[in-house]
Amino acid sequence: MKLKVSNYVKGILFLGILTMGLLLATGSSFAAQKSSGLDGVKILDKDTTYQYDLNGDGKADTIQYKTTENDEKHTATIKLYINKKLCLTKTDDGLFFRVFILDLYKNDNHLDLFIHTGMESDGVKNAFFVQYDGTKIVNKIKFDIDKLTKNFGTYRYSIEETDGKGKFTTAIDTPIYSKATGCYYCYVSFILKDNKISIVPASTYTLTKFSREYTYKAVKGFSVYEKAGSKKAVYQVKKGDKVTFDRMYVSKTGKAYFRIINSKGKKGWINSDQENLFAELPLWG
Repeated sequence: MKLKVSNYVKGILFLGILTMGLLLATGSSFAAQKSSGLDGVKILDKDTTYQYDLNGDGKADTIQYKTTENDEKHTATIKLYINKKLCLTKTDDGLFFRVFILDLYKNDNHLDLFIHTGMESDGVKNAFFVQYDGTKIVNKIKFDIDKLTKNFGTYRYSIEETDGKGKFTTAIDTPIYSKATGCYYCYVSFILKDNKISIVPASTYTLTKFSREYTYKAVKGFSVYEKAGSKKAVYQVKKGDKVTFDRMYVSKTGKAYFRIINSKGKKGWINSDQENLFAELPLWG
């Protein structure tokens, strides 16, 4: 079995996942957008000025942030300016900061800024949301994804979309490692309500487009089962068959299963702990 995807390609993959759901800024200033007019999630580049109506007063607010890094102390500092006024300063362990703008609640007349520290290999740490009330930063809410997801690995993730009603969906890199599939990205949703964030309860998670389209070639035959954890086989994968995966199911005990699809579109489930099934797996650090 080959370990596929170099560090370089891994970086390209994560950027692709990151940009898949994000409407990326181009580095030039945006015309002012009303609080209710922002769609999707946009990444803001440092040292670049953007214009958004942050608090729904009908006036454009200018947004810019600057960062400095201290390699010896392994820290980064962000300074966030709104209307040329320093509104937030934060120093944290990490290599850099990233800032995103989105609209969690369409009816609250405020846009939201999502800020986090960046680690090696695009890891995410110490993330939080804030709003601007026209004078100062308000409603700072920590997004502690590790505590919210419990048994998931959450070193690398991105916010992909929001429904405008408090729910936002992340793409998480390999929340549960699978010997069968290797690395993958899947969607996990959260909701912000009454200034508290909680995970949207689920047992089945959809893989991202990249992971759904990755094709595996079987190196040996194995059984595919009707339901996750069941003993009723629905078909056999033969050596040389090409298959894909589209969903992950997590049982109450934390055991993971993946839904597998053959070239004829037939679906079933396999245990995530099965190994040496395929010639190549997507693997990265």
